[in-house]
Amino acid sequence: MVVAQEKIMWQEPLEQKSRGRNPRPAKKGSRFAKGKSILVLALIVGLTAAVGATTIQLTVVQGAEVRALEKEISTIKARRDLLQMEADKLRAVGRIESAALAMGMEKPAGIVYVAGAVPSVKNQKVAPSTQAATQPTQVKPTVLQQFSKIFTSFFASTQR
Repeated sequence: MVVAQEKIMWQEPLEQKSRGRNPRPAKKGSRFAKGKSILVLALIVGLTAAVGATTIQLTVVQGAEVRALEKEISTIKARRDLLQMEADKLRAVGRIESAALAMGMEKPAGIVYVAGAVPSVKNQKVAPSTQAATQPTQVKPTVLQQFSKIFTSFFASTQR
């Protein structure tokens, strides 16, 4: 395939061509449009900053609550362990035997049979009305709180 080249001859110099063009006149409403654009941009930045601040605040508050609850859990576990150790000491056969001897009881000789029936534990079911009364009422979070919670959970999941 043969392609012919086209020759372009410029007859006018570049300076003459630029003088011939007239720049577009400025519109009268362009200042108002610029101000409107700046106002819209400021509004978008403000909303983004508000959402970000709310997200950070929720994250910090919930983090503090988690730390406080973890500290409370550890103190309760330590207290439970101490109570368990104390209960084990009190249930120890040697301690019971020494306490009984200190009260003036004597050790029986031989095998001792005790008459009586062992009471059985029956399953007790709680009435549904008491279960419903013990549950606290839930407060519905606002739309901003729900959005911030979703936004925070997204970033929290990416950090794991």
